[in-house]
Amino acid sequence: MMPLDPAVEQTDPVAAATSRTLVNVTVGEAYLSLLAARGIDYLFANAGTDFAPLIEGFAKAQSTGIAMPTPITVPHENVAVAMSMGHTLVSGKPQAVMVHVNVGTANAICGVLNASRLRVPMLFTAGRTPILESGAAGARSGFIHWPQEMYDQAGMVREAVKWDYELRSPLQLEAVVDRALSVAANAPGGPVYLTLPREVLATPLEKFTFRTKPRQVCSAPVAANPAAIDATARLLANAERPLIITSALGRTPSAVAALASLAEEFALPVVLSNPRFMELTSEHPMHMGFDVAPWLKQADLVLVVESTAPWIPDQVTPRSDAKIIHLGEAPLYEELPMRSFACDLAITTEPSIGLKALADALRALSDDAMRGAIARRRATAQSARQTWNAATEAALRETRAAPAITSTLVSRVLDEMRDPGSIVFKESPLKLEQMRFTQPGTLFFAGAAGGLGWSLGAALGAQMAAPAREVIVTVGDGAYMFGSPLAAHYVAAEHKLPVLFVVFNNRGWHAVRRATRGMYRDGFAARAAVEPLTQFGPDMHFEKAVEVAGGYGERVEAPAQLAAALGRCFDVIRCERRQALLNVVCLPG
Repeated sequence: MMPLDPAVEQTDPVAAATSRTLVNVTVGEAYLSLLAARGIDYLFANAGTDFAPLIEGFAKAQSTGIAMPTPITVPHENVAVAMSMGHTLVSGKPQAVMVHVNVGTANAICGVLNASRLRVPMLFTAGRTPILESGAAGARSGFIHWPQEMYDQAGMVREAVKWDYELRSPLQLEAVVDRALSVAANAPGGPVYLTLPREVLATPLEKFTFRTKPRQVCSAPVAANPAAIDATARLLANAERPLIITSALGRTPSAVAALASLAEEFALPVVLSNPRFMELTSEHPMHMGFDVAPWLKQADLVLVVESTAPWIPDQVTPRSDAKIIHLGEAPLYEELPMRSFACDLAITTEPSIGLKALADALRALSDDAMRGAIARRRATAQSARQTWNAATEAALRETRAAPAITSTLVSRVLDEMRDPGSIVFKESPLKLEQMRFTQPGTLFFAGAAGGLGWSLGAALGAQMAAPAREVIVTVGDGAYMFGSPLAAHYVAAEHKLPVLFVVFNNRGWHAVRRATRGMYRDGFAARAAVEPLTQFGPDMHFEKAVEVAGGYGERVEAPAQLAAALGRCFDVIRCERRQALLNVVCLPG
């Protein structure tokens, strides 16, 4: 028997520099090797019977030394998808997920929806029930292979992915993988879906040759239309009360820097509307907080940058004479069936490029009138910041005197004790005004489609991408239960990921409660002793769940004990390098 040799030396030195050949492999092995060559570090997987050729390939690679992504066993599909998303948010590199045929796909849909709405690239894959009922390696071999087959498995996720396909032949393997990865990463990014029939993965190949670098690449970042930038600059130059609203430009550090520079130089107030990332440093003089209403009502020009819903029309609308400009990679959000925010000018561009071009155009227009307007805006912003800072500190003083722990107190104490460069995931009533963020890539509010439970897996993926950094999950009790916590704590234990989980245990889904009160302020639900479907009855000891996986858990109820309890958790993740969970019993809202 010939010794296993994962690669064949090329006799042609030019060919050797541009391609690689594998010998005596299956399509599954070739697929995994190709993923590694394309920069995929991990395959976050929840396996089923469709995985057999891949499992065999991973095991064989331990003997042959062939490069493949690291396989990560994840006991729930939504955790796997969230781990891929969290890794990519921190590393900037798309990762791969694989789940079990249709049922695994169904379990992962919440996570895929979040990745789609946040525009996070991902290679989301699933097995496909064997096509053949007999007669080939990988053909159906168990009862489950009949009831699991669907007419259109990809139909479940087609609205949530940019592209879907089924690998049908070994001859198309490289083309399909490169197509999938280039579409996923091409701006605006998002997940793609690839199904992998077992018979195809099991097909033996005497040789498989692929390019060391793909011939399908993403398009270059889009520069803004010069005429649109000039028009925007003229409108801004003549505006007395301009406003910038942003939600998701913090995806890239260069965009954060471009916004900070533009806003400070031209005294442009910035409101972070439901921010998904660290959009602007907390101490920036033009950071005007998170409530768009008071600023939108008076603005004569509004520049919306990467914001799905910059305001809620039922709550506040711009002035009828205000000019509204939307700027971003896809400023009209064509993937949304309905989005009717006023738009006088739409600029398609990579945000950092567009904002830098806008700053250049404004400098060219500078005159005495413009400089006077800038000075007036700067004075207004300074006064507004002083008022906001005073209100923030007053809220903190009030909550420090409260008999029970509040989310305001948790937020400030956590901020005082964490490393300034720590990565914080927000799936909780965390009060951002009580926090200080100074670096891009330190805040992630990634549940953009409302698929709850994402923060647990996302934090694990982030910790794998940045093992030297401190990673903190802030999660509500309802979202914690959604997040398949035992699966998440298992992965943290298996891979020694020292994540800190802070559970805001307010014994209910208070987002649902607020929505009900918003519609029926004086209704029966508002007066009910127990509001239906929003409150949790049993007193859940979430700190016990992490202990099952060898982590440290603690519960705290008294405000005076919060700092000490949080300190013990920080000691565990920093000194012992173990995961820790603090169950904070706190007031709602």
